[in-house]
Amino acid sequence: MLETVSALFVSPENTVLLGLRASWKRAWADHWDAIGGRVEAGEGLQAALLRECREEVGLVPTRYQLVLSEPERFPERNGEALHHIYVVHAWEGGEAVNLCDEHVEIRWFSLDEMVALPNLTIPDLITLVRASPRPGA
Repeated sequence: MLETVSALFVSPENTVLLGLRASWKRAWADHWDAIGGRVEAGEGLQAALLRECREEVGLVPTRYQLVLSEPERFPERNGEALHHIYVVHAWEGGEAVNLCDEHVEIRWFSLDEMVALPNLTIPDLITLVRASPRPGA
């Protein structure tokens, strides 16, 4: 079964980095999503998380927590998959840059702005961010 990893980068200002998936993507085209992608054969979840973040936005998570593992909500449309979502509170690499063609745009959103998005891949992303303990809290 396909497995994916996703990173919800949360800034000290409590904004979240999302990418707008390209129209050509088979699953969730034209939707805002966390940064990430497929786990390759023989690759661990954490290694996949670090690789995907580096490849897509040039950031390397240094403090992160797995907050959810759930099956694809629409397997008949998008195929069977298991998605692993991490909240990332610290990283290396400076500013995020869109380094791939999988996203047409990347942007930081406040939680209120995320609530207003009509095309968010997983509506519970906001709940996951709010429930994730901040480092040192």
